[in-house]
Amino acid sequence: MPRIDLSTYIVVPVWFGCNNDCTLCMLSGVKERLAPVSLERFEGFLRQILRAGRYENLALSGAEVTTCEDLERYVRVAASLGGFKRIQIQTNGRRLADRDYLARLVDEGVNEFFVSIQGMENAHDRITRVPGSFRETMAGLENLEALDVNVIPNTVLTTANLRDVPRLVARLAPSGIREIHLWNYFPMEPVDTKGLIVGLEAVAALMPGLVEGVGPMGKPLVLKSFPECLSVEPPLVMDSWFPATVLPDAFWRRFEENRFGQCVHRDRCADRECWGLSAAYIEKFGWEADRLRPFA
Repeated sequence: MPRIDLSTYIVVPVWFGCNNDCTLCMLSGVKERLAPVSLERFEGFLRQILRAGRYENLALSGAEVTTCEDLERYVRVAASLGGFKRIQIQTNGRRLADRDYLARLVDEGVNEFFVSIQGMENAHDRITRVPGSFRETMAGLENLEALDVNVIPNTVLTTANLRDVPRLVARLAPSGIREIHLWNYFPMEPVDTKGLIVGLEAVAALMPGLVEGVGPMGKPLVLKSFPECLSVEPPLVMDSWFPATVLPDAFWRRFEENRFGQCVHRDRCADRECWGLSAAYIEKFGWEADRLRPFA
């Protein structure tokens, strides 16, 4: 089965409420000021997307889009237009523990779920700051096993879950998931005040454990937004492509302030998709000039 091609997706956040309070949330401090998207505006925007013909898959997100009571209506609108091969829900998975709710989403047209899980039980609950959230997310993933849908679990690598990630991968790999995503942490601040950034030395040391965690299942474990020149071998895959995401200018202004994509080798590296290092990473660990290598 071919890998997920995120360049074919557009992500449309429609709701900014959330039932978690994650320490690593990129919308922290911003989501409270973001207004939900009305059904009418949503439908008009989707019609524009389909007329342009650039994207064949749609992802609905939020903060946590399943806390939107009208989500089924948004999905119904998207499915009724008939132009999207995949309608994905990006979610922390907690509400998917409700089988009836999950069945209604699938009946309306959702055929793919991108589920965030941030570690084993203790680490996950510390990161989400909601006791019991791990059990609910795992119950949601188990309910998805019984359905004919794509499932992509996603974890953001931080110091809070670094030791957990190989065990988490080993737990997820035997299930019916399509592929596993491991994202580098995006600190939405110029200095790592939360102490969450993982240094590249620790990232490199993690690789053998990730391969072992995937085991004989051989499913792709996709590393997102790490420097592309880090050496990986199958089943690990380096892929820095992210889907187009529609968010208000206030978010993108804050995103740009934190200067992602820096590298001491940038001016002589042929890779134009690499996310390089953030300002907060450089402040904490330096430029990593000897560890990173420019592509010819």
